[in-house]
Amino acid sequence: MRAPLLLLLAGALALRLVFFGGLLGWDDVEYAEAARRLLGGEPAPRSMFEMRYGVTLPLAAVQALFGAGEHAAALVPLAYSALEIVLGGALGALLGGPAVGLVAAALLGVLPLAVVAATDVHADLPASVFMALAMYAVLRADAGGRRRAAWLAGAGLALGLAYVTKEVALVLALVLAARILLLRRRAAGYAWLLAGFLAVVALDMAGSLWRAGDPLVRHAPAFARLHVEHMRTAPPGYGWMLAYPAMLLAPWSGSFGYFAGVFYLALAGAAWGLRAGERAVGELVVWWLPVLLVFNLAPLDGTLTRPLFVHFARTLHPLLIPLAVTAAFALVRGLGGRPAAQAAVAAGVLALAAAGIVRTHADHRAWAAVARQAAEVIRREPADTLVVADRLSVARLRVLLPERRAQITWWRDGGLARAGRAPLLVLSDPRLLRRDVEAGAPAAMLAPPAAWEPVAELFPPPRASLRGLLRRRLGAGREAPAARPPAPAVLWRVRPAAAGR
Repeated sequence: MRAPLLLLLAGALALRLVFFGGLLGWDDVEYAEAARRLLGGEPAPRSMFEMRYGVTLPLAAVQALFGAGEHAAALVPLAYSALEIVLGGALGALLGGPAVGLVAAALLGVLPLAVVAATDVHADLPASVFMALAMYAVLRADAGGRRRAAWLAGAGLALGLAYVTKEVALVLALVLAARILLLRRRAAGYAWLLAGFLAVVALDMAGSLWRAGDPLVRHAPAFARLHVEHMRTAPPGYGWMLAYPAMLLAPWSGSFGYFAGVFYLALAGAAWGLRAGERAVGELVVWWLPVLLVFNLAPLDGTLTRPLFVHFARTLHPLLIPLAVTAAFALVRGLGGRPAAQAAVAAGVLALAAAGIVRTHADHRAWAAVARQAAEVIRREPADTLVVADRLSVARLRVLLPERRAQITWWRDGGLARAGRAPLLVLSDPRLLRRDVEAGAPAAMLAPPAAWEPVAELFPPPRASLRGLLRRRLGAGREAPAARPPAPAVLWRVRPAAAGR
């Protein structure tokens, strides 16, 4: 199995490089800033991002070795993505044999969410790798004989690393309890698992005591308050409980492409395995089903009107490995002896994955498209050129142009007032600036005076629409009305005399 797995891994990594996701401009920028501060020797954490060591520590190391650009940063998730594929193959081989392992690794190699996340900095991918590593060690412990204690201690260490990467990893405690209660697995030796977990927690607390003078700073009310306030900006309701099911099951959902229908194949594998009494499939279902239920239904508070965290597709990343292995059972065992059916299903999955990769990659790149275009223009300007923009664009441009970091400033930092001392460019993106203007940004940034000179118009790409494509193809000569193009962002040059207007 080793040679085919290595070939598969090489192909998967090549696919990830072709469909480089890169900068999104939200959490990934926060992690990049957290790693930069850590590397700079700033001890006290400012936010929860700095406490997620599975991201910030390797990212700081990469910044030290290769710089702070988005391509260097992508090395961290790319390494985790390779581990994800290897772990999926190992778990499949452990539970179902080499064929199941190879198919599981192949699915993880082409699933759109796995491809896009492989070059995008977030905590969900590394947390899912550590969670899967913990489960692999638990499964090995069940057949470990005299090495059971060592495997369980290793599982505890992996669970601890998952926890300090993203706190939701503690949902695995529910999975372990379900294995004992529902599958009648042995609980003997779990003290070793607890010891491994507590060793990581103790190390984390010691680090927090040194960095912030508080061993429990990870649970500081200020960090929780920021998250709660952010979640409460969304309108209350109950529709959030349907968001994940729509992503996994509804082809018309905007996020269905991230999963390429693999959930249907996993459901088929679960139905076949449970009906056939396949012990390994029961292990997998008791793994991913509780995680899905908890993630889907966990509320922010007792009103049940908002989720505990935003229901983005990437937050379901911890499900990918167990779902892929369950789907592999459906393909290899459930359809065993029917090569035509296996080929047809595999072709369908690959077709959905290909469409999903193209669509999700385009959507992902669109978020920072204006900043990328602006960076190309700014790169040709003199090195002392100042750039003023809204807060989100500033964060993106600092990652895209790390060598010009000091010259890129938020409007609130007084960049406009510095126009007399250096060339000045102002990025005016109406999609992002309106809220800044409401918060006090100069109105000129949104409605520039005549004295400002336009340097470049920057157009966000139109969102790809499968429905629109089908309407054009099947419209029997009738063209669907063209969507109104989005308003462009504009990069303006400000002369000293016009800066204060």
